[in-house]
Amino acid sequence: MDNVEKHIGEVKGKHGVFSFCHFDKYIGLSLREYGEFSEIELSLMSKFIMKDDVVFDIGSNIGAFTVPFAKKVGELGQVYAFEPQKVIYDLLQDNVNKNKLKNVKVFNVGMGKKKEELELNEIDYSKVGNFGGVSFKYDSSTFTKNIKNKKYKVKIINLNEFMEIEKCNFMKIDVELMELDILTGGKSFLKKFRPILWIENHQFYPNEINKFLLENDYNAYWAYSNIFNESNHFINNNNYFGKLATLNTLAIPKEDYRFSMDKQFDKILDLYTKPKIVLNKLVK
Repeated sequence: MDNVEKHIGEVKGKHGVFSFCHFDKYIGLSLREYGEFSEIELSLMSKFIMKDDVVFDIGSNIGAFTVPFAKKVGELGQVYAFEPQKVIYDLLQDNVNKNKLKNVKVFNVGMGKKKEELELNEIDYSKVGNFGGVSFKYDSSTFTKNIKNKKYKVKIINLNEFMEIEKCNFMKIDVELMELDILTGGKSFLKKFRPILWIENHQFYPNEINKFLLENDYNAYWAYSNIFNESNHFINNNNYFGKLATLNTLAIPKEDYRFSMDKQFDKILDLYTKPKIVLNKLVK
């Protein structure tokens, strides 16, 4: 890990044992201080994941969601986890191993519109930063200040490479503005398997991600939740994130009638629908 080991910690958290980067100001900080990360968001996603499901976790980071996903789907389920950063990928693989998960396949690749190679900034993991804020699409220094001048090549693959799997029930996509590339490039995959989608989104209007979903027969909803969970695993009342929240689009195929949507989600009616509800408590 190129002298990164001394900056790695370990915590026994709510969902298992995790290795993490001490200087990661989001996932690392949250796991260390709360024993969990973005638990409100995780509780929302978990409502749509069933035993024996196949889940795609695209942009897995160190596996803060991958591990509970794998435990939720059980031994007969499967999680495919994708992480392009080599150091973060190594921690993801370590966390899968630490939690003795046999139902997770881990890939050190990026996911995009087509098969290609792209360059990614190297990160100085000895300095505080947002280690999940590294992007192929924009200058990563706008989101994290620990960027090195060096870059390295990363293999990019396409969803359609997985057309031969049996099923895909749920997909989480958090890839720093590559989300639309993944959707458009994987249109055949989405048409065949019709998974429920949980996509990091931003308040850009007209919203192109929501446009794609509405045009491809999905019902779409804003899912907006605070990162800090006041009933966190370590019962730590110190809120290091203030009102910082995650904003995602939940997309459910129109033909899927299993779920009755409640007031926890804002229905997206068109390309200009804005989110209103911010959840700051765990979802029952």
